[in-house]
Amino acid sequence: MRLFHEGLEKVIPLAEELGIKILVEPEPGLLLERTREFKEFISSVSSPAVGLNFDVGHFFCVGEDPVSAMGELFQWMGHVHLEDIGPDRRHFHMIPGEGSLNLRRFILEAARMGYKGDMSLELYTYSHMPDEAGKKGLSFLIPILEEAGWSQG
Repeated sequence: MRLFHEGLEKVIPLAEELGIKILVEPEPGLLLERTREFKEFISSVSSPAVGLNFDVGHFFCVGEDPVSAMGELFQWMGHVHLEDIGPDRRHFHMIPGEGSLNLRRFILEAARMGYKGDMSLELYTYSHMPDEAGKKGLSFLIPILEEAGWSQG
């Protein structure tokens, strides 16, 4: 953790100067995995240039409810990764609608809370068929995004 903070301290001044965010993404099996760990980490960061890339599936993989995690971490969210995860919670990104995540519940709650940042599909596991995976994922997500009051864009 010390090395992570030292590395951040080297890039934070430039991020602040340029007005950009450094978004940290908790990841199963890595340094930061869970809500509690991210909150401990961010409490020791003094710059508003550091925030959270919220990967919905990652919180599900480590046994957390993504909606509850979002409630605790909302103030730091700068971007959201969307994908689905199977019922075994194994860290394998699936096309939205093909796994066990309740993405509708997550998206509607994000809208209710006033999330205004970007969301993107993260389907690197489909590098052999990116167009098909993207189209299938979007066809599942677009009606939910519209229900949440967000149009395509």
